[in-house]
Amino acid sequence: MIPSGHLLLPSPLEKIIHPVAEDKGIELLVKRDDLIHPEISGNKYRKLHYNLAQAELLKKETVLTFGGAFSNHIAATASACALAGIKSTGIIRGEEADLENPTLKRARENGMIIHPITRERYDQKEEPLFHEELREQFGNIYIIPEGGKNYYGVNGCIEILQEVKEEFDLVCCAVGTGTTISGLSIALNEQQRIIGFPAIKGGEYLLEEVKSLLHWSLFDKEWVESIVKKISLQCDFHFGGFAKSNPELMEFISDFESITGIPLDKVYTGKMMFGLMEMIRNGSIAGGTRILIYHSGGLQGN
Repeated sequence: MIPSGHLLLPSPLEKIIHPVAEDKGIELLVKRDDLIHPEISGNKYRKLHYNLAQAELLKKETVLTFGGAFSNHIAATASACALAGIKSTGIIRGEEADLENPTLKRARENGMIIHPITRERYDQKEEPLFHEELREQFGNIYIIPEGGKNYYGVNGCIEILQEVKEEFDLVCCAVGTGTTISGLSIALNEQQRIIGFPAIKGGEYLLEEVKSLLHWSLFDKEWVESIVKKISLQCDFHFGGFAKSNPELMEFISDFESITGIPLDKVYTGKMMFGLMEMIRNGSIAGGTRILIYHSGGLQGN
């Protein structure tokens, strides 16, 4: 496991003042998981924590995982494995991937073996037969799905809200694979709700992904149904698709940091915060609401 001396846990909770929220009488709290560690920040630490513990328990020699050429997950896994003293291998989407970009270069510096494959081959990343082939090729490996999307990833994300002692009504978070919002939603009480902001175009399907993750984690249909009622997705703030942006988003991110001192990334948290401010501005969120914003890190992508 990652030595605790390298980590800022529990991560800070900051109250921020923003004129859009102030105008509506809405209080904003930010759970700063981006400050947990310079390279293993945010939800990446949460999703890796129990996966690495499981790899050690099973006496696996290497952690193998998947990601794109600029993947936050790849970067964080390489760093986490280096600190935990376990080897790592990254299966990278696309044989044309630039292996000298800052993300993959840093992953290699942290000891990760980078193995690019074709996009067609990469699409098989969740297939058991492909996993068997990877075991034959790379030996005694522990496989972590892309983005840490599994039972252990969800359980790590449950602990985020367990660290929060202050009262709140609503949680807001960015959504990629659905793992983080699944863990957060399990930790909600009966009155609390959560809004997820998918970073991709057409993110409506992610609610079904969340349901699947909840079923895998809880094995209780009625419990899952009660949790899903607390979840809503706002899918209109993708800015054209995954990792896409425009001058309006970049100006918002710059202005937000100037006002609050909190940096955002353009792939996940920037879009989430932009969407939240739009919802506050147009009255979609009631005045007096106390909102907990989850900062899931991802700043290495900047």
